[in-house]
Amino acid sequence: MATEQLTPELLGPRIDQARRAGFSDDDIVRELSTQLPTIKDALGQGFNASQILNEISPRRYTTATEVAGGAIKNFPASFGNLVSSIVEAITSPVQTAKSVLDVGAGALQNVLPERFVQAVGEDKQSREMARQVGQFFADRYKTGDALKQTIATDPAGVLADLSTILGGGSMVAPRAVAAPLGKAASMVDPLAMATRATGTGLNIGGRTASEMLGVTTGAGREPIAQAFRAGREGGETAEIFRKNIQKNATLSEVLTETKSALQGLMTDRQNQYRSGMINIQRDKSILDFAGIDKAILDAEKRVSFKGQVKDQAAFDALDTARQTVNDWKNLNPQDFHTPEGLDALKQKVGAILEGLDPKTNAYNTVNNVYNSIKKEIVTQAPAYANVMRSYTEATDKINEIQKSLSLGRTATADTSLRKLLGSLRDNVNANFGQRLQLLEELDKKGTIVPALAGISLSEITPRGLQRAASPAAGLFLGATGNIPAAIGSLVASSPRVAGEAAYAAGVGARGARAVGQLPFVVNPQLYNLLYQSGQVQGLLGE
Repeated sequence: MATEQLTPELLGPRIDQARRAGFSDDDIVRELSTQLPTIKDALGQGFNASQILNEISPRRYTTATEVAGGAIKNFPASFGNLVSSIVEAITSPVQTAKSVLDVGAGALQNVLPERFVQAVGEDKQSREMARQVGQFFADRYKTGDALKQTIATDPAGVLADLSTILGGGSMVAPRAVAAPLGKAASMVDPLAMATRATGTGLNIGGRTASEMLGVTTGAGREPIAQAFRAGREGGETAEIFRKNIQKNATLSEVLTETKSALQGLMTDRQNQYRSGMINIQRDKSILDFAGIDKAILDAEKRVSFKGQVKDQAAFDALDTARQTVNDWKNLNPQDFHTPEGLDALKQKVGAILEGLDPKTNAYNTVNNVYNSIKKEIVTQAPAYANVMRSYTEATDKINEIQKSLSLGRTATADTSLRKLLGSLRDNVNANFGQRLQLLEELDKKGTIVPALAGISLSEITPRGLQRAASPAAGLFLGATGNIPAAIGSLVASSPRVAGEAAYAAGVGARGARAVGQLPFVVNPQLYNLLYQSGQVQGLLGE
């Protein structure tokens, strides 16, 4: 297919044809990106295949099966948009209130007699704002086809809109009708569904709710708790979490950040060591080599017997270390036999160790020489012991992190990522808790754990054993006619939806701190009002 043939009129039908032939959105975009620079640029900016194709040729849903399938597929993204609207309303309260009041004033002018409006003074701006909002909802629901597309592409928004209408009706309807309307509003509210699915009135940020969601999603408690924390803290933590839960970041980014943090620990260790060595440099005492010489003689017995070599590799490694020590002994004592000088010798022997396999006799033999040098410095220059104690503790911590999280030089990227993600999951193995603690010590900037939590919660379907159990439970409830419970079960089992809900609860907690209230504990429907307010503000671009 030549590039000049890919006109807007042809793209839509050809994309639909490719989809019907079984090609995935990724396959289609990959092919188009080789011919259309704009698509290649969009991929480079982080847009995914579905977003690009929907912009070029929005998928049309016609049959009931297609609409239902689209709603299920798009629910997590739709729920994410709902959360974003809530965030916008909470984090910009003054502008949100102004937008809502302006739209209300414009709507009132549009229903009052025109003569009356002109007499009291028309506000054209607010009338235009009300018209835009009205047109937005008309475009969503005015025809049967529009309703189908809206349900399929924004199911959470539809439920929220319906809940708003029913809830508003319950406020003005007669008492006999108000209660059923209010109950119906709660039953279809998407956030209330998520709350009921894990226990009504639970604080998602609390341990009980996060543990329950961790079980139903298979993602574990910690990612849910981290999602809530990201929403509550906002700023860079929230930005990183959102970027990863929406899959707008690559897996390699968090691995690079983790290795950078590990390198930072190594740099800190070296800086601390150099700082401590300042006082050691002032000590010009001449240290004795007797203890080091004895260690070398003992090591020779380890690798030979009556002049016969028992382990050639160990013998050769020891010979290199022995020659290094002898050469050092022949240097000017005033410069090279001081505490600082022997520390440099220790580092030189340590370099020999770096080239040996820790599991071999050669390594252990040279290591005895290395330790003898360190022991002699500590014994003859006590101040050196304090420096080495801090250095050794830092080194042990770094080694433990490298081993537990598979961040060593020989570890593959896949292994490292699995270990990092496993650090957030409960009961993965006996090391859970220890790995998380090490990860938190490594994450001084607070950017690694939120990213891993976002990745853990980015999938629509449950993880682990819940991948098979939860959908089956939802289908069973639906087959028995309990549709609200079926939807609630599916919502609570989706890591993406649970993560978005926890994040929204955290945002609510952040906004509530300013007024000393906790609406996320008692009233999920309050979020619905915030959602509608955020929708208005986002629609008007204010």
